[in-house]
Amino acid sequence: MNGRGHGRRGRGAAEDRGQATVEQAVVLFALLALVVALGAVWRAGTSGTFARLAEAAASHGAGATTLAQVQDVLLY
Repeated sequence: MNGRGHGRRGRGAAEDRGQATVEQAVVLFALLALVVALGAVWRAGTSGTFARLAEAAASHGAGATTLAQVQDVLLY
């Protein structure tokens, strides 16, 4: 200790407050990014985007004939 109650040598209270402010800003930005991302996922889910993507990615979609569906299952 340097006698001022700090755990780190040579750092003043102003530097500690500055670092704490930067850390708080980083955490706030990360939480804001998380909220925005969750909002985007929620909006995509409620608008049917995920359902459309899943339907397009399915190799045996609803428009396939019975023969194509049987071939798909047997050739898997």
